Amino acid sequence: MLTATDLQRQTLRLYGELLARSDVWAGKLVFTSGVGSSATGLPAAVSIAGGTTLVLDPDSATVKTVFRSGGIDFVVNTLDEALRVLKNEIRQRKPLSVALIAAIEPTLAEMTERGVQPDLRWEAASSQTAELTAWLASRSWSVQEFTTETTAALRALDARLLDTLPLGDSLRRTWLQRITHYQRPSAGGSRLLWLTAEEKRMLEA
Repeated sequence: MLTATDLQRQTLRLYGELLARSDVWAGKLVFTSGVGSSATGLPAAVSIAGGTTLVLDPDSATVKTVFRSGGIDFVVNTLDEALRVLKNEIRQRKPLSVALIAAIEPTLAEMTERGVQPDLRWEAASSQTAELTAWLASRSWSVQEFTTETTAALRALDARLLDTLPLGDSLRRTWLQRITHYQRPSAGGSRLLWLTAEEKRMLEA
C-alpha cells in the first residue's frame, strides 16, 4: 500500500489526467480492473472530478481496507449489485465509487454480454503524462506540498489555501473541499495542491 502522502500525490495526478481529458465528468462512468486497483487513488480522483467509478478488484482485503478509509463508497459482490447502485447516481450526475469483489475474466465477459459500456476504461497505459504536463503548464501550476502535525492544523491550512485561490477556480477548490472525504488524515499529514509561483509567494509571506 502507498503511504498517505504518496497516495494523495497519485490521486492528484490522476485528477489532473482526468481534467486534462475533460472538464465535465458528472454522469460519466470510469471503469478499472486488476488486483489492488481499488487502492490506486483513481476512485477518489473520479469522485472529486464529479464522476462515477466501477472498480473490479478480486483482492477483498485491499478493497475492505480502502473502503474503511473512505476511498470507496460501496463494496459489492455481483455485477448486478454494482450496476443497481451506480444507475441512479449516473442518471442524477452524482459522484460515486463502487468496488466489485469478483474474478476479473468472468466479470469482464459478463459486462460484454450485458453491453456495459463505460465512458472510460482506465488502465496503467491510460496515463497521459505529456498531456497533463502541458495542461498544468498552460495554467502555470505546479505541485506544492505542505505538512502539518495535527488534524486541526491541516483543516486550518486547507482554509488558508482556499482563501488564496480565486473564487472562480472550481477545479482546485473542489480538490481541497473533497480530498479529506476520500482520504481521511489520521493526525496531521500533508496537503498537496497545484499553485502558481505567485500564489506560493503569497502563502510564504
